[in-house]
Amino acid sequence: MGRNVNVLITGAGGFIGSHMASFLKSKGYTVIGLDINFPEIRHERWLVCDKKYRTDVRNFEDLEFVFELENIDWVLHFASDMGGVGYFSTHDYYPYLNNMQMDINILKICEQYKIKRLFYSSSACIYPIHKQQDTSNPFIASEDEIYPANSDQMYGWEKLMMTRLCERSPIDARVGIFHTIYGPGQEWEGERAKFPPSIARKVIESKKTGKPIQIWGDGSQLRTFCYIDDAVEKIYRILTMPYYGPVNVASSELVSVMDTAELLCEIVDVPKKFIHENSKPSGVLARGANNTKFEKIYKYKNKYSLREGFTQVVDWLKKSNK
Repeated sequence: MGRNVNVLITGAGGFIGSHMASFLKSKGYTVIGLDINFPEIRHERWLVCDKKYRTDVRNFEDLEFVFELENIDWVLHFASDMGGVGYFSTHDYYPYLNNMQMDINILKICEQYKIKRLFYSSSACIYPIHKQQDTSNPFIASEDEIYPANSDQMYGWEKLMMTRLCERSPIDARVGIFHTIYGPGQEWEGERAKFPPSIARKVIESKKTGKPIQIWGDGSQLRTFCYIDDAVEKIYRILTMPYYGPVNVASSELVSVMDTAELLCEIVDVPKKFIHENSKPSGVLARGANNTKFEKIYKYKNKYSLREGFTQVVDWLKKSNK
């Protein structure tokens, strides 16, 4: 399948983009990596790219330079100004502008160079937040419940607008709606850190220090977590099989923040001692994912359990922080 298909990945130095680069290379595709930065923590994945360009997707002229040089068939657009709930609780204006500028540039350049196929990484933040506030009756998001719109923060509104533009694009633009994807290679600290690697790192530190593990909120927040190997397989199927509109890329297993933290304590073999930071942002209270559409069309169910996935994260963090 991959022979004679040149794939450009924006955000190829990022968590999902670098994993996707390795996956596509294993399938025989020619992979062109594009990113503003290629971090060392993921070098073993982005190094496989046949060519790499340090390019700011916000700059249309820089994009044109790359597209003029390369004969590109498909584009996978992962580049984004993003982070966890802490990041978007303090930043909303500039991430919206940055992401919209990148997304519009990608749509324009793909049309200009007659790209055969575009994959866009949307987000579960597009789903209406007023439906996600009751842990006793959690919202299991299905693709037909995006509207009436009430997206999560400015980040979610921007992702929603790009999702709608992809549906109307004159090119073959495909959309995966990402619910929390995790695995080795994610940033575990700083304002952009996501919950899965962050909580795993806190548990590992507790093993060393004996200090309690900090939990943002009361821990009752409900989420799904999709391991990266399952996610890249799902993205690949959306990219290569018949497409019927935006579709969730997610796990079906709904778990609480506390359940996840306690599971990590079991994996690391550390006492379950926690301290709750109720002043910290914790996001919507209950968001699950309905994967009926994906499983019906693409005939794939996640292979990694939560324990298996987080064990991989713990092992990677230990190796990366000797």
